[in-house]
Amino acid sequence: MRILLCNPKNSQGTKHSRKGMYVPLGILSIATYLKQNLDDQVEIDVCDEDVEVLKVDSLQHYDLVGFYSTTFNYGQAVQYAYFANEYGCITVLGGPHPSILANNIMNNRNCFDYIIKFEAELPFLKLVQYLSGDGNIDLFDIPNLVYKSADGNVTCNNKFHENKLEELPIPSRDFVPFDLYVDNYKKIYPDKGHTRPGSIYSSKGCSWRDKTGGCVFCARLEEGTRFRDINQIWTEIQLLRDKYDVNSIWDISDDNLNNRDWFKDFAKRRPTGCKDLSFFIYSRVNYIRPDIIEYFKELNVEEVFLGVESGDDKLLKSSFKGQTRKSIMGAIKLLKDNNIRYFPSFVLGLPGESEESLINTYNLCKDIAELGGLDRISTTILKPIPGSKSFEMVLNKTKYGKDLLRMDEVDLAFLEKYWVNQFTDVDYNVILEYKENVDSLMSKYSVFGGSVYEE
Repeated sequence: MRILLCNPKNSQGTKHSRKGMYVPLGILSIATYLKQNLDDQVEIDVCDEDVEVLKVDSLQHYDLVGFYSTTFNYGQAVQYAYFANEYGCITVLGGPHPSILANNIMNNRNCFDYIIKFEAELPFLKLVQYLSGDGNIDLFDIPNLVYKSADGNVTCNNKFHENKLEELPIPSRDFVPFDLYVDNYKKIYPDKGHTRPGSIYSSKGCSWRDKTGGCVFCARLEEGTRFRDINQIWTEIQLLRDKYDVNSIWDISDDNLNNRDWFKDFAKRRPTGCKDLSFFIYSRVNYIRPDIIEYFKELNVEEVFLGVESGDDKLLKSSFKGQTRKSIMGAIKLLKDNNIRYFPSFVLGLPGESEESLINTYNLCKDIAELGGLDRISTTILKPIPGSKSFEMVLNKTKYGKDLLRMDEVDLAFLEKYWVNQFTDVDYNVILEYKENVDSLMSKYSVFGGSVYEE
């Protein structure tokens, strides 16, 4: 069976500070898992439109096409799926968007034969085995699978599968043109020309979300916190170093300090041959404490992404961030004093946002910029993405929710403005003005000489 796994280009306008610079680990994990279990029974290609364009007429060469879909690229996935249908391909949709809206998609579209919700490695394998005629596989026994039965009704299998991360193989980068990602990185960061970046994930889930329900804008789907085997992670990193000359690692996990003891153990087990590698990690503000700095240095952490979100204490409290303006500045100063760059992220339009809270956020940004050591900045206006608390608020607390409840494609530009109108105390144009002011301020002080990036 010939299989294509595709990450379509975004069909709704959005920017991402690292788009096209890092491989699609989720798709590569599925491809690797299929190849490991089916070997020469399958031929697998991967097309990541972050770095290369899908030639639509190439779809005719495949028996099955799997599309990875976020809310941002779902519309493009739909277009490609219709083309694939015309060529006689079986189409499978996976990713965060269909994991939430699978029923709507199946009811509204006829271009997808199957949807796999949540983690797809095992379900995809079983589906391929079923489609290949394996009589030991029953369609209704495949976990996480959604499809239309013979009578046209949408069927969602009751069985649920969640990966045991330590049992998954290391995702192979051989399915994609690795150097294209490196080239994109160098185009954006020409002053860091010696850097060859690579990415891994060390865990899935967010311990803060487990405790509090999470941030209002968060649309990550994992429940609970799971960690990969430390030795396997270091094996993967050494492979990236030896095979692709990678010298900088981005750990894309929700929060790299989900478990401080795990993180310390990870740093302690760093192989001698990886001493020159640098790291870019994520952390909550309140996890940045003096005792963790020594492990940052041991791991050679060059940059920390911080979810700051707002400079208004009332807004931070109502959004369950578990931090204050004081703790934010304390964490940033600690990083700066230890020569570790920081990358603060702000979300404008949190519930109850007002011009006063925007002023407080701008003033915090100004204080951060003047402190020095700023690397980059992420400023976004809250988008109620399916799977988030904010999306549920629109569904359950607004008139538009009745229409949204049946939709499979979400207009994020409209929803962003609608959210601001319904759940904040400020006009959308005022929020947009403050976003531009923050971006301008940060670009003025950035250590990269004025480049602003939006996550």
